[in-house]
Amino acid sequence: MSPSAEGTDRIRRLLGSPETAWLLERMRARLEQKGTLEGTVTKQGASTAERMAAGRLIGRPVRSGSSASVSLDQLDVMLRRDAWPAGLASAVVALVGPIVGPDVRRAERESWHEVSDALRLIANDRPQLSGWVENVNRSGALRRATASAAAAHEMSLQLGVLARALPVEGVPLGVLAARLFGDAHALDPKTPLGPLAVGLAAAATGQSPGTGSRWRRDAWQSCGVVVDELSSTVLALGLPGGLTSPTARALAALGEAGQPAVLTYRQLAVDDIGRAPLLMSVCENPAVIAAAADRFGASAGAVPLVCVNGQPGAAVIRLLTQLVDGGARLRYHGDFDAGGLSIARTVARSVPWTPWRFGETDYRSACASSLSTSVFSGAVGDTPWDGGLSGAMEELRLRVEEESVLADLLDDLRVD
Repeated sequence: MSPSAEGTDRIRRLLGSPETAWLLERMRARLEQKGTLEGTVTKQGASTAERMAAGRLIGRPVRSGSSASVSLDQLDVMLRRDAWPAGLASAVVALVGPIVGPDVRRAERESWHEVSDALRLIANDRPQLSGWVENVNRSGALRRATASAAAAHEMSLQLGVLARALPVEGVPLGVLAARLFGDAHALDPKTPLGPLAVGLAAAATGQSPGTGSRWRRDAWQSCGVVVDELSSTVLALGLPGGLTSPTARALAALGEAGQPAVLTYRQLAVDDIGRAPLLMSVCENPAVIAAAADRFGASAGAVPLVCVNGQPGAAVIRLLTQLVDGGARLRYHGDFDAGGLSIARTVARSVPWTPWRFGETDYRSACASSLSTSVFSGAVGDTPWDGGLSGAMEELRLRVEEESVLADLLDDLRVD
């Protein structure tokens, strides 16, 4: 047996017995808290076997009483002389494994403070993300996602890069990940970064936290990131289309038949949509499209209509952008509630529009005349297109859905 093995066996017999387990645990805790082993440790209510083992360690006779005491300084001298030249602290480490001392703990705390500070820099650049940043810091999400403070700091920097890059216009998720981080799968949901990244994307457009593949897809698409080129779609009615591409010809045929069209992001990315109308109406809910198709049918007497269907995804934004670039003027209507205003602001960040029965006067009139209003919750926020609307909605707190004013909307769509 080698000397080192003999020494380990000896200290295990001295300090690793059941009767000295309390002492070993006290020494481990003291190394963690103070980084040194000095002074005396005492156990009150010690058993006879524990008192006898403590006496044998330092060669002291066992006295009567119920406590066991060991001088750590004496024990250190004894071990250096007879069993373990490296001393008592080294012997404890040999028995219990690596110990995280106070200096390491202090450095670790400081490192995590730096992680929190790095995250807060994101909120400095994007104030709308301040709530998300504080929630991540408070919940310890970065600690759970990473193995160390250093890895968490690197991830906080990656989140900052993502925050500065959003929103984008119709960029596939894998392309965005490769562009920002050199790895096409860096933002996938099962990676450490993915769940935090999609939470950031949702917060950037005012969406509530959530779970599930549908919520994840909507969160990314609200920032213009395409999770799936075929699942991102937009609903439209009456687009004139043309002869320039298969998609344009399909739009022309559906428009002549008075049938709604569902366009995928893939179609919008690779095909021309044909001629843009001079005026394009934009609504929030599919019910408006369905009612318009029922009312106008195959006639050519209606203004074309696009539905954002909640928070607009990549396909919606791409179509609206193409229409504006083609010379169309957009007018927008949505639900009068906190969610409806949030959607309107999201659309406005991507394309210009004018309100379509979507101002203070329209809201007050609808509240007075509708029998189907209900109280809404949530923050109203700003309404830059009509400064008085936000105040009126804070005052009344009544939800007016598009279905409640559907008759007026359909009348506006008619072309005389």
